[in-house]
Amino acid sequence: MAEFPDKVHRIEVQAFGSAAGELVQPAQYRFTYTHNNPVSLTMNYQSTPYEHGALHPVFSQNLPEGYVRHYISEKLRRHALVNDMYLLALQFDKGVGHLGYQSSIEQVNVEQLSLNDILHWQGKENLFHQLLDRYYLNGLVSGVQPKVLVSAINDSAKPSIGRGLMQQEDFIIKTFDDEFPLLTVNEYVCMEAARACGLQPSQSWLSEDLKSFVTERFDKLNNQHLGIEDFTVLMGKSADHKYRSSYETLLKATHAYTKSDSQVERMYRYIVFSCLIGNGDAHLKNFALQYDQHRQQITLTPPYDITHTLIYDSIDNKMALKLNGIKLFPDQGQLIKLAKNHNIANSEVIIEEYADRIRDYIFDSAEVKMMDGLKASILGSVHHTTGKRYSTKPYAHDKKKKFE
Repeated sequence: MAEFPDKVHRIEVQAFGSAAGELVQPAQYRFTYTHNNPVSLTMNYQSTPYEHGALHPVFSQNLPEGYVRHYISEKLRRHALVNDMYLLALQFDKGVGHLGYQSSIEQVNVEQLSLNDILHWQGKENLFHQLLDRYYLNGLVSGVQPKVLVSAINDSAKPSIGRGLMQQEDFIIKTFDDEFPLLTVNEYVCMEAARACGLQPSQSWLSEDLKSFVTERFDKLNNQHLGIEDFTVLMGKSADHKYRSSYETLLKATHAYTKSDSQVERMYRYIVFSCLIGNGDAHLKNFALQYDQHRQQITLTPPYDITHTLIYDSIDNKMALKLNGIKLFPDQGQLIKLAKNHNIANSEVIIEEYADRIRDYIFDSAEVKMMDGLKASILGSVHHTTGKRYSTKPYAHDKKKKFE
């Protein structure tokens, strides 16, 4: 580790592979454009610097939290001050989205893996810890859940969407801890339920030992990076405020940035699915927009980070964001009202169709049986959301949100 600097004060920022500007931290964070190459939909080119008390939202959106951040800090604490600037520099050009970072830290090359080796791991050691130890200096992924970005050859029996087998790709690998057992199974089931509803999530895999959930990146098209900005960035919020908004505001922001009624309907469909599947962690960071370098078409990304949170006792049984001023999971009438207020047609058909498709998938799924109670809990959520009235179940206290 001796070759690693103890601090990072300056980072050259690239957007879509070309120079964009310089980020420094003398006291506040200051980003100055050196080229007319915008880094964000919220930060157009200007000659004067963008100054921010904390790291600018577009740069902080991919920073790891929780376990992974603590792991990196512990690994490097004898050699470096691991703060937001240091973690940003460690993303290099591997972060999800269109931004890349160059600093005094040099990227470490790591050996290539096989996806089959990951999915059929037979070693006694914890595979995730080995992968994190190998890849934490080769690009980072945002979030609190333990996850790592790895490069591997897809030699599985299931090709990536739109691509063939035997291609080297980047995959995001997640695991779980004792507090959220079999979260990998949970997420796999929810993502496949989203696929059954026609929402087109990225391809995903579940390891044989159930300890790893693997998903492909969704931020590349024809081997070119897409711009990715989540709604904390688009609304000018920090990650700490990802639970402070409403689904009504989310729909309005979607229209403001995309100017597309079809994208507003698509967001509505994401919200409906989250309610039906019982995802109480559908916060602002779990929705995002994508676009190419020319910004000619701004659309929602495929759905991601979906889990059925209601099965975990340590998580509250409310939604992540407000709807109609409260966080209780809505019934069908409330979802229809939400659609009418945003000029979305056929909402009842959407709700009933998704409910039927989720039920059909859950009854046929082999994976849902791998987690005790998951099938009944998801079906209960579908039944509640297609009901006509709010649940009168008392809420004794607010439990914490996922992984916090």
